[in-house]
Amino acid sequence: MEVLVLLLICFSAGEALNVRALVGDDVTLSVDTKTSSDIGEAIVEWYRTDPAPDIVHLQRKRRTIYEHQNPAYRGRTMLSAEDLDRGIISLKLSHVRLADEGNYTCLFKSTENMYSVHLLVGAASSPVITLEEVKGEVLVLGCRAKGWYPQPKLSWWTTEGALLPAVTMPANQEEDRLYNISSTLVVERKSPNRHLICRVHQELFNQTRETEIHLPENFFPGLVQPCRTSDGLFAVTGVLLVAMVILGICLQKHSSKLPKRDG
Repeated sequence: MEVLVLLLICFSAGEALNVRALVGDDVTLSVDTKTSSDIGEAIVEWYRTDPAPDIVHLQRKRRTIYEHQNPAYRGRTMLSAEDLDRGIISLKLSHVRLADEGNYTCLFKSTENMYSVHLLVGAASSPVITLEEVKGEVLVLGCRAKGWYPQPKLSWWTTEGALLPAVTMPANQEEDRLYNISSTLVVERKSPNRHLICRVHQELFNQTRETEIHLPENFFPGLVQPCRTSDGLFAVTGVLLVAMVILGICLQKHSSKLPKRDG
């Protein structure tokens, strides 16, 4: 699991700042109380202010109080003892979920100062390229990306950086608030484009995921080479060969048996 730690320091009480994290990451929200002395014995409370006040983490005299903590945060929050010794209140939230997005307030009881943070949560995944259809001289490729937030954009490119015309369906938002998006690209036999990229981008979090596919010169007939995704994973997409299908039909008519092959 990818781990990304973001550090936010609020230098003035009541100032609300934004911090971003991706689903599955760890995020640290820190506030500077401007107290150089040890504040570990003080009462520190982190709570959500939306949709209703809800305790995220409560600590008294260096002891975490679980009695009133929202169960959704149980086992996922921790205050840094080292930072408390320096007058800084750092709340680490582990394994961020989409539901964690919202406003957070830190209340430091010794001074009654309040510090506000707005946590923005995003989600991303690598797209998958599939073969949708083969029609004589035309090949139709599909690209799908699931589990994005906020809403992303999908596009097809050549490895030389040229944007390709494609049919992209409007992103569909599921009940879990995550977006799915898909697109199809028509590739003609005479097309010079053999290296194609399906790219998904989300602007707010500056997240980009892409999958590359190589169509060899003889892909009519031929085999599509392995796809390469931006995170180093490899997926193999097989192309159903028109010539092989025709050959198979002819041989079957002569009562010959051919081994089955995956598409």
